[in-house]
Amino acid sequence: MLILALETSGFGGSIALLDDELVLGERVLDAKRRHAQTLVPEIQSLLQEHGRQAADCDLIAVSTGPGSFTGLRVGITCAKTMGYATGAKLAAVPTFPCLAAGCPADVERVQVIMNAQRQELFVGRFQRTTATEWTETQPLGIENAATWHEQLGPTDVVTGPGLEAIADSVAQRCRVLSPESWQPQARWVGRLGLQYLQAGQGVSCWDLQPLYVRKSAAEEKWDATHPT
Repeated sequence: MLILALETSGFGGSIALLDDELVLGERVLDAKRRHAQTLVPEIQSLLQEHGRQAADCDLIAVSTGPGSFTGLRVGITCAKTMGYATGAKLAAVPTFPCLAAGCPADVERVQVIMNAQRQELFVGRFQRTTATEWTETQPLGIENAATWHEQLGPTDVVTGPGLEAIADSVAQRCRVLSPESWQPQARWVGRLGLQYLQAGQGVSCWDLQPLYVRKSAAEEKWDATHPT
């Protein structure tokens, strides 16, 4: 099965082309340019590099968040458009399981964090069940950053983009994985997307939606000024 994987939850991102779980090619998107400018040309270039066309893709797997509102919208719109135009199946892959999947083999439990602004963090907790599979031990939630930090202990392991500003202080309390693991990778979007599809968890173009967890600042401002 030829899989095109899109990861645009952050300011950068990546794309990958896979034959089932085998990664044929992967590219990191330029963080200095907007996803809307780089995503489609990079997809076209990656497919051409491997002698493929968009119509050859059997599955398009896309990260759904949480993450950048704009980045997620661009990636999901691209996946929807390609799925509709080519008939490829679609898989919606939350960002945090991708980060857990990329952990080193010796990690059995991990906390994944992302900056939620307002001195808060998105926090996901996962436990390895097999060499390649993880289970979520607690639903993704928003936690006060200081409280979360105080509860860390020597046996905890942490990864995720939320470490970029606080890695040094977190490392004083627990194990922090290397910076290469902090950003989600398209290869894991593709591999998890295949797992979801095989488990009967594919989605339609109409049902594919971003996972924002919380509303944007603009939406919250609107709600505050227009109470129901």
